[in-house]
Amino acid sequence: MKVPTPRKLKSGSWFIQLRLNGVSVPVTATTKSACIKQAQLIKAEHAAGKHDVQKVDDTLGQMIDSYIAKYEADLSPSTIRGYTISRKNRFQNYMDIPFKSVKDWQQVINEELQAVSRKTVKNGWGTVTAALNDRRIPVPHVKFPKKRSSPDLSFLEPEEIPLFLKAVEGDSAELEILLELHSLRLSEAMYAVRNNMFDIKHGIIKVKGAIVPDKHNKSVEKDTTKTAKSERSVDIMIPRLLELLKQYTNGKLEIPTHSDTTILRHVHKACAKAGVTDVTNHGLRRTFASLGYSLGISEKALMDMGGWEDQATMHNIYVKLASRDKSRAKSKMAEFYNPKSRREQALEALCALRGKYSDVVDLEPVFSAIDNIVNANGKC
Repeated sequence: MKVPTPRKLKSGSWFIQLRLNGVSVPVTATTKSACIKQAQLIKAEHAAGKHDVQKVDDTLGQMIDSYIAKYEADLSPSTIRGYTISRKNRFQNYMDIPFKSVKDWQQVINEELQAVSRKTVKNGWGTVTAALNDRRIPVPHVKFPKKRSSPDLSFLEPEEIPLFLKAVEGDSAELEILLELHSLRLSEAMYAVRNNMFDIKHGIIKVKGAIVPDKHNKSVEKDTTKTAKSERSVDIMIPRLLELLKQYTNGKLEIPTHSDTTILRHVHKACAKAGVTDVTNHGLRRTFASLGYSLGISEKALMDMGGWEDQATMHNIYVKLASRDKSRAKSKMAEFYNPKSRREQALEALCALRGKYSDVVDLEPVFSAIDNIVNANGKC
């Protein structure tokens, strides 16, 4: 019995999409011949009235494979990449057994949480949910217990930002890095540079697309942002950025482009050179939020400027920063009841600055002055 020619999916499985009485019946198998035989059997049983197309007892892996094959041409490359990664790496003990035979999906979730992060498991379950919804199969209710603690993402303190800007000046990736300090995600910054999304006359960065990895881990452009609110116009606030853009526009410099890993490496290099907190690309985006907090800008205004759609995300940043300030306030209160002389406090402050920024060459004259004061009044 003739059936469509199978095609091999990126997961390694073989796939055939049958149409029986107007109903799509996906067929997947580990080999090409097995896929053909299974499709022929289903088609023969259906012709004999023995196969109800509404009751195909597929495995979870088969359902995900058919979902990816069905929507591969319509969804974002990064979305397909995420689905493919989940198919290959998540819930592997349950991919090749009938979905309905698994009775306790909460236990499956709990097992997965022992090996990978909560976010990774949620992303994997999102793939399962998409495949089930497409077939109108009820999605099991599961929870994703939070871990007791998670490391906070580092960001630059306000006093560290000028030192970082000095260290990154002249770096080949300076343009992308300055865009991240303007709140752009790395994917948005890369897209803006490669497509010249700048209105220099009005001092505006146009955020309208992103560069993301596809399922082959190859960078591709998409003309949409992460969320609808992420599409925005951002005022150029750092003078050095406008200076760079004018140089590129006047033809004095060629606009360089970099991969995401290269930009990250340059960020770490600049942090080490400046002697400041080591941050990631996303840490620069959080630096934008933390600076806004320090300047008294409201959560709502920063959400609009940075393209955050989820208020909880911005609120969590503010709560953590407020908690930090609360701790500092408590320390100041304790110092009040255990005072040190103003001379001791000044010496300690000078010594702290000397140690923190000892690697910054441009501050050597300042360090010499500090050393003279310390030598005359005490020692660190």
